[in-house]
Amino acid sequence: MFNKLYLLIVGLIFTSSSIFAQSGSLEGKITDKNTGETVPFANVVAERNGNQIAGVTTDFDGNYTIKPLDPGTYDLIVSFVGYGQVTLEGIVVSSNKIIEFGRKSPDLF
Repeated sequence: MFNKLYLLIVGLIFTSSSIFAQSGSLEGKITDKNTGETVPFANVVAERNGNQIAGVTTDFDGNYTIKPLDPGTYDLIVSFVGYGQVTLEGIVVSSNKIIEFGRKSPDLF
């Protein structure tokens, strides 16, 4: 009897952990394309179908992480006073993956 109960509990733990792990995330670094310097405290927003889903502010080194995000296609909107706004369209987020955006891509501003 205890073996069946033990197997049931272990099975529920594995099932619940796989259910909750169905999201992805976006992370990257915002830099000035002219100077190469990072842009601290810039606003980074993830939109889906015109609706704001999540938003963050970059840290002192220009890094950002947006999580959790449901799998799908997002537009990333970056803005900062004095720079204007840049929209990056069609960023695909997959479940259980971290999408590094901005580190190896061209500078955003």
